[in-house]
Amino acid sequence: MRRVLLAALLGAAVASAQSTTGPAGTGSGTGTGNPSGPPAGAGGHPADLDLPVSKPVYQGAPPERTPPIPPEVDPPTENPPPTFFGEEIDSESDSIVYVIDISGSMRGSRLRRAKAELVRSVSALSDNFKFNIIAYTCSHRQWKRAMQDATDANKADATAWAEGLNANGATGTGPATAAALGDRDNMSVVLLTDGSPNCGASGTSGHRRMIRSANRQGATVNVFGISASGSYRSFCQGVAQDNSGSYTDVP
Repeated sequence: MRRVLLAALLGAAVASAQSTTGPAGTGSGTGTGNPSGPPAGAGGHPADLDLPVSKPVYQGAPPERTPPIPPEVDPPTENPPPTFFGEEIDSESDSIVYVIDISGSMRGSRLRRAKAELVRSVSALSDNFKFNIIAYTCSHRQWKRAMQDATDANKADATAWAEGLNANGATGTGPATAAALGDRDNMSVVLLTDGSPNCGASGTSGHRRMIRSANRQGATVNVFGISASGSYRSFCQGVAQDNSGSYTDVP
């Protein structure tokens, strides 16, 4: 009887132990011991692994570096054209002949202004230019027999010659301008006058024909009329038109 009771107790103890630990190696019991390996995290993954990073965003190719823009270089400075009473005078041959009326009507302020502008224009000529001056009444006289280089010495000499001019006599525009056109190498004439021509040719039409006939090389004649009006102004405009030039009123 005691053996039967002992065997029953022993069997109960074994059954109790098996129900507590579960099958060997399964770790499904309720004990507090740590199972082998790291603890499980969300989704069954080990909790000590790094969390997944977000998907990289493609930024495209790196921007190309724009090469620096080199500083602008100013083009070589060209020699400025001559000017007369504020108007630019074009010259294909880098030369110019000034034809200045010194008739009696030019006395006083008109001649002073004409001299001042002539001297200013000559003084500003680039050194690559050639020039000459003709002053006229019924006759005319030239500063030099031929055009001269625009050197400082020649400019000074021309200035002294111009300052010595005096007004007297009548107006022989045609012969004086024709003389300026006699130099076939010159392509630019500046004519300054203050009245209709009245000697040296027959009427204003005769003076225009004389100038036009002398201009065999096709030079430009730019005309400046002092206080011009009526037929005198029409004459000045006609001379400019005949010879591919411009006309400018001088108050």
